[in-house]
This record gives sequence, structure tokens and C-alpha cells, in this order.
Amino acid sequence: MIDEHSQGIYYITGNVLFGTQVVVTRQLDKETHRSLRILSRNAGKEDVKAFLEESLRLTAPGDRNNIDAILQVSASANQKLYEEVRRDSIMCEALKELMKDEIEKERQQAAAAAAQAAAQDTILDNIKSLMHNLNFTAEQAMNALNIPLTNRSKFVSKL
Repeated sequence: MIDEHSQGIYYITGNVLFGTQVVVTRQLDKETHRSLRILSRNAGKEDVKAFLEESLRLTAPGDRNNIDAILQVSASANQKLYEEVRRDSIMCEALKELMKDEIEKERQQAAAAAAQAAAQDTILDNIKSLMHNLNFTAEQAMNALNIPLTNRSKFVSKL
């Protein structure tokens, strides 16, 4: 049995293993179901823009998580469309605002990774210097620098 719950949303019940819902995105109401409409591979630019504008008004953590999930699915299904949206300065700012927490987290991770890489480069330079100036083996140089045994293989591979 198929029941139309609302325009574009159908429930299939009866002779099925479990209840099933079918969503026909083209039939969905533009105002009520924007978040579902942008999940299709053929999302419309106006739907995406309106969703972004509406999303800016939602600030609760749960809402933000849902918005992030919807945007990730929509953007991966509509890459060309999101490139267009990104070029639109107003929409680009809306996307940045929605994703600011994720962007900041990635910036911090990148900065931490860069600092760690710089520290490793300094240690590697010190190992090479001890090997060259004092004729130490790599093992002796790492002993002198108190490098833990568990970390030594990554330095040896770069020597």
C-alpha cells in the first residue's frame, strides 16, 4: 500500500519487510522541504541559496550539525553548482559563516601539523649535524638527543 504523506513524500506499508519512505524531490514543496530538495543530484541554485540564507538563522549545535551533514551531501552531489555558489560573493560569505567552526578547526590542525613538521625537521638537522661533526652513527646521535625508541624509525627513514 502506498500513502502520500505530503506532496512528494510517500510511505510504503503492508507487504514489505519494513516501513519504507520514498521521496520524490521534484515534487516536494519548495518552501517546506528545501533541505530535502538540495540533497538530489540536480539541486537548483535558488534552493541552495535559500537554504544557505535560512541556515544562517539557525544557531543551535544540533541544527548546525544537521546543516553540515546536508551541505556535505549536497555539495558532493552538486559540485559544479557549489562552485558557482562559491563564486557569488554573498553566498560565499554565507557558506563561510556556516562552516566557520570547521574551517577554524582545520586551520588549527594545519598549524599544529606545520609546527610538528618544523620540530621534526629541526631534530633531523640536529641528528645530521651530530653524525657529520662528531662522526656519530644515527643511533648514537639519537641517543645523545634522547629521542624515544618509538620515534626513531621516522628519522632514520629520512636520513
